[in-house]
Amino acid sequence: MHYSPIPRSPAPLFSPAIDHLRQQLSRLTSGGLIGGSALKLGLPEIEQALPWHGLARGALHEMTGDRSAITGFLAALLGQNPRCGEVLWVTPASSLHASGLAEFGLDHRRLTIVSARRADDRLWSIEEGLSELGYGAVVAEIDSINLAETHRLQSAAKQGGGIGFLMRRDSQPSAALTRWHINWANSDGYRPCWRLRLERCQGGETRLAWNVAWDDAALSFHLVPR
Repeated sequence: MHYSPIPRSPAPLFSPAIDHLRQQLSRLTSGGLIGGSALKLGLPEIEQALPWHGLARGALHEMTGDRSAITGFLAALLGQNPRCGEVLWVTPASSLHASGLAEFGLDHRRLTIVSARRADDRLWSIEEGLSELGYGAVVAEIDSINLAETHRLQSAAKQGGGIGFLMRRDSQPSAALTRWHINWANSDGYRPCWRLRLERCQGGETRLAWNVAWDDAALSFHLVPR
């Protein structure tokens, strides 16, 4: 299978006034984009920093940082949101197992894992999962992706109404609504803890950071001191 990127269009001229209007328009139209819903973290301090009061559905979001930390965090996030529906997880290796994700609360009965070594196949899988197959959430491990391809995936998420997560290693321009940097943080030895840094947010603030711990008994996140 071959994933054909759409042609690049000329970059628009930048103007502070135009950029401000774009941000205002994003705030006004975000409800139409996601149908007034968002994937909740259960942490008001973080949700209030996002224009959608959570992670926008019908949209693409990106995670960079430590792969194992991102995997654990997304499993916990999707595990505490069962109403999100079925989850498609696209990975280049066969080392990802449903039992490991279940330790963070993600029920294996909601989960489909696709292993695809070729990046084009993974991109095709996430686009199909978001636009045609009706998954509530799609997670894909992608080393590198260009701007045109992220526009294509953002359109697929908007069409299907689900939420897409890209785990990427590069930091090139993207059409995703948010980009997060996630690493493990010091914990008390009993609960996994992550350091979340919001690096990019369409229509919102950036360079915000939080330490978040996971309570596997309550299936919920808690803020902890840095």
